Amino acid sequence: MSRTKTVLFISLIFLAIGCDALASTRLLYENFNDKVLDSRLVPRIYGAIAALPQYSYASPGRGGTGYSFASGTVAATWVQWPSSAMLKPWPSDEMYVSFWMRYPKFVNTDSHENIKIFYPHWNGISSYVHYAMSSSNVIYYSANSNNTAIDGGVWLTCPNQTDGQWHHYEFYVKFSQGISRFWYDGVLKLDRRYGTGKWTNDVSSIDVPSMDGEEPGTFTRQTDDLEIWDGMPTPTATPPTAPKSVGVRIIRTS
Repeated sequence: MSRTKTVLFISLIFLAIGCDALASTRLLYENFNDKVLDSRLVPRIYGAIAALPQYSYASPGRGGTGYSFASGTVAATWVQWPSSAMLKPWPSDEMYVSFWMRYPKFVNTDSHENIKIFYPHWNGISSYVHYAMSSSNVIYYSANSNNTAIDGGVWLTCPNQTDGQWHHYEFYVKFSQGISRFWYDGVLKLDRRYGTGKWTNDVSSIDVPSMDGEEPGTFTRQTDDLEIWDGMPTPTATPPTAPKSVGVRIIRTS
């Protein structure tokens, strides 16, 4: 084999291994369009499992088609991937969760609404990240490590959450390094690194969104296009770019 062919062959192997190493797997996807929950999800209200008509499937969903998961007779209904159905062990050192949410109706009733929107637990239930809508334009954030607070009093500006339009919420956790990130409508709003030894990937439950932590509020909310991954999603349609140092030359052989 010529030197050029050898270099090209080795480079292609390197690129293939690199792509596999960076690939993430989508563990759960629910768009609610068939009005049947993924078998791993349960509808929740505070302290109990919800039942129709405590929630409903509202039409149209995001994008003007299909359905979404919606609050019904009880304002704070949500879906949970509970510990009883959770992957054990969690397949990676990372977790990424994405969903879209809107409030068709919202009346401000409290100076701090405390409507929780993302509240996963791990290390049993002793560790978590906690996001709660404080007002239409603000989200409150805190975090725990083994029953000890490691962050709190963090107020994130996330404008127009209750304007009736769909908004995109994305969350990322890297357990071994204590990394916590949050994007609102594609804009990075939080980037924390707490360091090693704070968390493990013993995931207990994932709540999306979650309960109303104050007295019952006056609102309805809809959730759509829920995705849970074992890492940051990576594009699959775009091929990798070969390093500029690799030369490609076609050699004709008889």
